[in-house]
Amino acid sequence: MRSQGWLFDVYPAQTTMVVWLYQEDGALLRLEDPFRPRLYARGRSDDLQALARATLRTRVCSRCMLTRQREFWSRELVTVLALEVADYRMFPRLLRRLPEFESRITFYNCDLPLPQYYLYCRKLFPSGQCEVEHDGRTIARIRGCESSMERHYVIPSLRVLELQLTQDPLIPLQRGNTLQVTLDGQRYECTTNDPAELLDQLNTFLTRYDPDLILTDYGDTAIFPALLRLARRHRMPLALDREPAPIERRLVTEGQSFFTYGKMLYFPPAYPLYGRWHIDRAHSFLYHETGFAGIIELARLAKLPVQRAARASIGTILTSMQLDVAVQQHLLIPWRKGEPERWKTADVLLKVDKGGLVFQPPVGTFEHVAELDFSAMYPTIMVQHNISAETLFCRCCDNRAVPEAGYTICERHEGLMATMLRPLIARRAYYKTRLKEGGITPEAAALYDQRQRAHKWIGVTCFGYLGYRNARFGRIESHEAVTAFGREKLLQAKEICEAHGYELLHALTDSVWIRQPGLTEEELLALCREITAATEVEMSLEGRYRWIVFLPSKVRPHLAVANRYFGVFWDGTLKARGLAYRRHDVPVFIQATQWAMLEVLAEAENLADCAAHVPRALEVLRDTWEQLATGHIPPLQLLVAKTVGQELEAYRVENATAQALRQLRAVGIYLHPGERVRYLIRDARAPNKEERVRAFPRLGPDDGFDVAQYQAMLLDAALELLVPFGYDEARLRQAMA
Repeated sequence: MRSQGWLFDVYPAQTTMVVWLYQEDGALLRLEDPFRPRLYARGRSDDLQALARATLRTRVCSRCMLTRQREFWSRELVTVLALEVADYRMFPRLLRRLPEFESRITFYNCDLPLPQYYLYCRKLFPSGQCEVEHDGRTIARIRGCESSMERHYVIPSLRVLELQLTQDPLIPLQRGNTLQVTLDGQRYECTTNDPAELLDQLNTFLTRYDPDLILTDYGDTAIFPALLRLARRHRMPLALDREPAPIERRLVTEGQSFFTYGKMLYFPPAYPLYGRWHIDRAHSFLYHETGFAGIIELARLAKLPVQRAARASIGTILTSMQLDVAVQQHLLIPWRKGEPERWKTADVLLKVDKGGLVFQPPVGTFEHVAELDFSAMYPTIMVQHNISAETLFCRCCDNRAVPEAGYTICERHEGLMATMLRPLIARRAYYKTRLKEGGITPEAAALYDQRQRAHKWIGVTCFGYLGYRNARFGRIESHEAVTAFGREKLLQAKEICEAHGYELLHALTDSVWIRQPGLTEEELLALCREITAATEVEMSLEGRYRWIVFLPSKVRPHLAVANRYFGVFWDGTLKARGLAYRRHDVPVFIQATQWAMLEVLAEAENLADCAAHVPRALEVLRDTWEQLATGHIPPLQLLVAKTVGQELEAYRVENATAQALRQLRAVGIYLHPGERVRYLIRDARAPNKEERVRAFPRLGPDDGFDVAQYQAMLLDAALELLVPFGYDEARLRQAMA
């Protein structure tokens, strides 16, 4: 029997991979593929024989054989023992046994997630069209019918059901909170107080509508755990899955908190479904940044099941792309990262560990300014110069190619990063070009925009991931090589600009701000072409500013901050960085006020006109000031949101965050490091610390707020905009009086 359709879902059963095929008529076909994942071991012959006997005797593996594969770092063909896993349930047991042999044997391809390994080996990808030969249950042959690099692809029209809570997710279900179901634009609220009836209503929606995709807000942290508790308590099955056999789920409420790049992050537990998709919009970075089309785009390219892609970090997606390239090239994938940073003298460290180049801007206001940006600078450098972990310090080349550092880069073999990034750079450029061309429908424009934004995050992350300590294919020296080339190219751009009479105002990693009276778009585009030719990295015109303001440091007012500025392009578009309205911990009313003031200033044609607009901006500020004084701002717009940095017991200072966490703990609400706690400032100077803030959602109708404290916060946000025009706090307070 032969069937065609889209690959919908893949996950392991006991001894087979379950494959769901979404057919043209919307019906889903469940099949099983007897896939045998292979692990590889390299060592002395007698040690490999002992390993083979042990795994065969315990029936962990069904077959062991010698084969030839390429070693990742050297690309040399080596003899290894291939072990075929017979039963997926025994796989964790096998991994626990391997350390016994690790002192004598090197292992490869050990910890690849089984669904991904299956997709790599079968050359398939989610939402890709494929053809299957089967007997109605077991797959005899499966092959993809399209390339993952296809730029114009069709995905099936899915049946979507949305699940939301009517109140804040911190309020438990059935204890002041209810469930809302959305189908085809119609909303249904489950108002019953009977848990059994609630479960029955939800099952009715699921069985009658049979959704392919369940979209939730806080499904992984609030909705699904609450539903599973109720289902167990009342012994009622939930029709969440399409899998014929009931799925036994562990009730997990603890996620993972970790510190990275100066921030504490929290990844909640995942509740994926079987035979249908569940995406938690509130906890999906990709859904927030790229939309559903971006998730599908990256799932196809990374060969990650859609539900995993929706919850994955960009680093996980990058790693999956690299693993796929390695499997296709028959490279052995090291089990443990074994390339620590090379020993360096202090002199060498000073040369290579500089990061991106920054020219500090002067404090003040400027006209006749243009901003030029390198397009995908770091990814292009990686491709152009073949920078990857395994291409540095190769044995076959002695070119000392990296500026300042003098590292060698292989010229004979293309590295993993270059192989992966080359088509992605071209892909994003294509989607951006289609958007600029126009003449496409709004639906197509939205689709292209979501896809190119997905690729933007790949470009942003791939450089940092080169030097990430936990990156499987990372190496700090490759990270240093990219920044060395980046500094050189930015200096080239600076010199070309200055040779044409432009004054360099500011430069930041991959962007330059230049000034010259009477600059024109034609001249700037010609300048971009010259820089592109010289650096071999595309330079583009971000825009010409009517005016721009570089803001001072709050600690050292005579110095500017590299990434704090605002200005208006000639087409009236406002661009700002580092201001209060972009920070998540600033109350909504302050964000809105600062943005409204910016919009007033953005109407100005030049700096003189901008100064003339300041009184109107002050009117916006005065209106909010008066609303604060009279208590007319809704409490929800006054909430301060702070990221929890540690467990409550670890706080040594009883600050506002600790006070809010303690209040939530008192009513059984636990927040993890990396999550956000929101609170209202009631009285910042109250003798009783408990009365200084009120945690949300514990706000009551009688909870007032500290007007003076919020007015001070409002002034701070206003001063960010008005300091360049001669205002300080005293003058601003006088203006508000």
